[in-house]
Amino acid sequence: MKKRLAALVTLFVLVVTSLPFTAFAADADPVTGFTVNSQAVYLINNESGMVIYEKNADTPMYPASLVKIMTALIAIENCSDLEGTVTTAPYWVFDELYGMNASNADIRPGEEVRMIDLLYALMLRSACEAAGIIADCIADGDEAAFVQMMNDKAKEIGCTNTHFTNPHGLHDENQYTTAKDVYLITKYAMQYPIFVQIATSNKYTMPATNKHSEERTISHTCAMMDPNRGGTWYYEYIRAIKTGTTDESGRNLVSFAEKDAYSYTLVTMGAPIYYDNGDTIGDNLSYVDAKSLYEWAFNNWSVRTVVKTSSVKGQVKVNMVKDKDVVNVFPANEVERLMRKDIDLSSLQEIKVLEEEVDAPVTAGQKLGTLEIKLADETIAKVDLVAGESLERSNWLYFLRRLKNFFTSTPFKLIIVGIILLIGVYIAYMITYNKKRRRKRRRTGRRF
Repeated sequence: MKKRLAALVTLFVLVVTSLPFTAFAADADPVTGFTVNSQAVYLINNESGMVIYEKNADTPMYPASLVKIMTALIAIENCSDLEGTVTTAPYWVFDELYGMNASNADIRPGEEVRMIDLLYALMLRSACEAAGIIADCIADGDEAAFVQMMNDKAKEIGCTNTHFTNPHGLHDENQYTTAKDVYLITKYAMQYPIFVQIATSNKYTMPATNKHSEERTISHTCAMMDPNRGGTWYYEYIRAIKTGTTDESGRNLVSFAEKDAYSYTLVTMGAPIYYDNGDTIGDNLSYVDAKSLYEWAFNNWSVRTVVKTSSVKGQVKVNMVKDKDVVNVFPANEVERLMRKDIDLSSLQEIKVLEEEVDAPVTAGQKLGTLEIKLADETIAKVDLVAGESLERSNWLYFLRRLKNFFTSTPFKLIIVGIILLIGVYIAYMITYNKKRRRKRRRTGRRF
């Protein structure tokens, strides 16, 4: 019995130790409480613009097909008629991609394709030939000129760690970007409704052409949007924009999600594809991260009221008011901030700066100070503090104030000093004068 138990233990140890260790087996993230597999992440609340989670967001990464977001943006901005513009697929595009196992939408050399169809093929199927055809059309056959347009646009948008070398995203060591820069490019592109419409479509029907006798339907490379393809990865709230995968980049994903009046944009880059021993990881870890991060955001963050206009925040002394010498101050407006639900609002620090005193009249809503709200060392809100009521000035008290001010004013003091000086001069004069008179009388008295 003991030998059999020992054999079973030995077998268990051998099995466990023979399992491949993964590059993604990391400790739980201290912010989210779960493992974030992607090497770089940028998660933003769209309503507030607040970054609620980031990981290596400024670290240069290989973008893979995320490059195509910029390719689509350049096409949309430089083609005034997406449906009416028809271009012929040049042979050089296919020669450039030959043997590279590039993703495609089965667009063929010499095929006449509308720009709108090229964009759907680019964003849904991640078609590399569509990227080349778009570049050829927009830049008159000069791919290098198109890439320069991409880099110029990146600088215009505010990207500081991005450099493009091609329009399709196939690996190049000199082509890189960051999760934050990808977000900036995506946010910029999403100002165009046609971009959002194209990039977030689950399916699209390509029309018949001179090279395809029948129409054909293409699907988005991100299965998370499709309950029929997504399986356990399916997430009903997500709208995928672009996937991007190469051995060098790992799995990348740009998406946004909407739920209960909240929306978030998420960029994940560098999710592992392989175990450390080279075997392919069965799970799509970019999908795992996206679903986990979105659920964490929706479940743990909400807009909360951190400043209420009904809350008295102090008092300010008011001069020249009958039967009252202070006025209560209130926040000028209510302040709401996206915050974690588990934050105790009583832990927020309030820093008030108030006027020491003011003179009546005071008008309701008159600014009498400021209020700064801090969470730890971060300022999360600033608001003016205003008078909660109007207070009229007492004419009698005002008269007394003016009288007091007059008697304590510099001109009055100068007049008093002047009078004193005049009196002093007069007294000195009279003393001198009287002395002279006495001497004169004495001299006169001796003569007689």
